[in-house]
Amino acid sequence: MRQRLINKTVPQETLSKGGTLKGAKGISKSAIIAETISLPTLLLDSTISKADWIEGLKHHSKTLTSLLLNDQIDAFNEYLSSQFGSGIPELSESVSKTKKGLTSINYRPILQDLLQTAILIEHSTIPPYLTALYSIKDGTNALASQIIRSVAVEEMLHLIMVCNVMNAVNIQPSVNRPQNYPNYPMKLPMNVDFYVGLETFSTNSIATFIAIESPSSPLVKAPKSDKVTVPQALFSKSAAVQENNFWTLENMKGFIMENVHTIGEYYDVLFFYITVFQIIAYYKEHGSFPQNFEELNTGGIFTGNPAKQISPEQYYGSGGKLHPVESLSGVIAVFQEIKGQGEGADDSIFDVDPSQFEEGAELAHYFRFKEVFHEHFYINGNYQPFMDENGMMPVNTPPNGKALPVDWNAAYPMKPNPKMADYESNPQLYAQGKAFNQTYKNLLDAIQAAVEGHAKELEKSVLYMYALKEQAIGLMSQPLNAQQNAGPTFEYPTN
Repeated sequence: MRQRLINKTVPQETLSKGGTLKGAKGISKSAIIAETISLPTLLLDSTISKADWIEGLKHHSKTLTSLLLNDQIDAFNEYLSSQFGSGIPELSESVSKTKKGLTSINYRPILQDLLQTAILIEHSTIPPYLTALYSIKDGTNALASQIIRSVAVEEMLHLIMVCNVMNAVNIQPSVNRPQNYPNYPMKLPMNVDFYVGLETFSTNSIATFIAIESPSSPLVKAPKSDKVTVPQALFSKSAAVQENNFWTLENMKGFIMENVHTIGEYYDVLFFYITVFQIIAYYKEHGSFPQNFEELNTGGIFTGNPAKQISPEQYYGSGGKLHPVESLSGVIAVFQEIKGQGEGADDSIFDVDPSQFEEGAELAHYFRFKEVFHEHFYINGNYQPFMDENGMMPVNTPPNGKALPVDWNAAYPMKPNPKMADYESNPQLYAQGKAFNQTYKNLLDAIQAAVEGHAKELEKSVLYMYALKEQAIGLMSQPLNAQQNAGPTFEYPTN
């Protein structure tokens, strides 16, 4: 009869009197000491049920990610020790076979798929943001334009940093092939109920952007007006399960499609998967499991060529910080940056590192878009009616500070989600649409060359971005029919 590996996930001595893991954020005592399957069981025991595997994945991914992505290294070491410190109990014959098979798992195609999906998620936001930006008529909506532009640039930063993660684990990223192109309208590859598309600047498009950037947490610290200022120049800166093996790409993606609802949650689960494969790599090399973060941080799956890393001085954009990746700590920095810029960091509405902005603290994407939608800044607002006793307010609290003027009519009436097929009867529009798509392909080609080790090519991106704006406006300013104008299609160019 097999021995089921169940233990309390963190020893009692790591809990404070208040029932919270020392140093951990938002992890309750009841969650920590729940009678769930242990991490060794989750990794090694193929005889557990699919339901137990899913529940174990939920529990350990949340625990591990909450600790490491919040820099709680000491608490993580205690967690890891509680899981692997006493060694692995004697296993049944079937589990032992799985343990041997663990060392032969090929993590590369799995991480390639999951990380390429992360690139697709980041890529999927860029054309919609640029479309809304370019549709704003010159001389209008200056503040709204600055906000949208700043977010678009940071999404490009996120895409490049995910490429850094892929290169760190010696998997070549791909951004410029036909299969890398989003096809609009589309749903993000998660459990979401909204579509992302190419639309003119409007309350509808901004509402979609808010949905894209939605935070995982329902609460956030209310902003204080005496410590920050409003930035005035934002841009200047499931298939059948294989028997006895739950750790398949199909199962891992299936878990995401069922349980992941925000981009931040996607990165949480992705980080857990990366860490799992790093643990497996450590076991394969040492014949034992890591006991602390220092043992887990380097080596293992991080076998990529450091020369392929894009460094901060090579990135043309502004806003946020680009992190090269050579170890698990580099992945942590990347995911902290991406999550912080998107949904806020440290339970606040602000970016992961506000010190980088000379004008003051930078808001996360979700809250920047809410400022545009509600036509008010957060700073200097009164949020007392929304706050609880701890100064926390719901993330959907509208900004009510200084007015942010928006003219919703000052945008070209572009047809939503245009296609090149719409222009076949108009040679001029067809030629312009084709030229735009070629310029966008040139931009992606420059990024591709850079992440293949030719970082100098990234400098060309600045020129392509200027050309894109001019070409997009050229399309948007021309009627397509009696009610709508043309617009950029962001399709892969064809002859």
